[in-house]
Amino acid sequence: MKSKLILDLYSSHSNYLAQESITNYNVNVKALLSNLFSPGPSFYYIIDSPTLTAKLLSQGIEDILSISKQEFSVEKIIELIHPDDFNWFLRCEDVVAYFLKNCVAPEQIVNYKISYCLRLKSKNNEYKLFLLQTLTLKTTEDGALLKVFGCISDINHITTHNNRKLSLIGLNGEPSYLELDAFNHELFKNFKPFVSLTDEIPFTSRELEIIKLLGEGLTMNEISDQLNIAFGTVNTHRKNILKKSDCKNITELVADCIRKGYI
Repeated sequence: MKSKLILDLYSSHSNYLAQESITNYNVNVKALLSNLFSPGPSFYYIIDSPTLTAKLLSQGIEDILSISKQEFSVEKIIELIHPDDFNWFLRCEDVVAYFLKNCVAPEQIVNYKISYCLRLKSKNNEYKLFLLQTLTLKTTEDGALLKVFGCISDINHITTHNNRKLSLIGLNGEPSYLELDAFNHELFKNFKPFVSLTDEIPFTSRELEIIKLLGEGLTMNEISDQLNIAFGTVNTHRKNILKKSDCKNITELVADCIRKGYI
């Protein structure tokens, strides 16, 4: 079950979500919205992190997604994600958890806005591209998340292409990390992906390396030279990769891997 997978992912990061909820927490929604970019129809929400339940939900969800306000939940939103974007979603959430727990001081977590795009099932049961933005509102003293504010905006009128870039936007003077490659960036060099996510990728690390080089236009001989492996070994990898992917040729393979966020 997809919702179980995201729960396991969050749990894999020590002390990422707080254990107990807090009550009587007030928030200035207007002030929060000033930090967000809403280029189209949107709605916002506040999630209680320990329980992953919504504590506030604005109007507008019925106008852009295929669920009602009463049906809204983290699990329901996950069900609306396009199947080919689910691994991308997991990767972003995994990287964000790593970043907030390992690259940011606990007191600075609330000064970061997370932004990336993914496709969700829209009101007409068609998949559209949406911009997802989240801000942590409250943490425990040691940085476990208590309350998270989110906004989902329909950007299909601007673009239907997901560039698969993740932005970690610093507020109040904190540094920003914009349009990152969540699968390959220096900031995450010590990051060890959530094991269940990597299990879903059918290719080995060497195969992914070869796919990426094929996507850059290198020939088999050039890949052999660059990786310092025999031409025959590269050719065997190529055959195995095509067999695993069910793609007819390398062009189709590379396009499929980019679309799924493997490279």
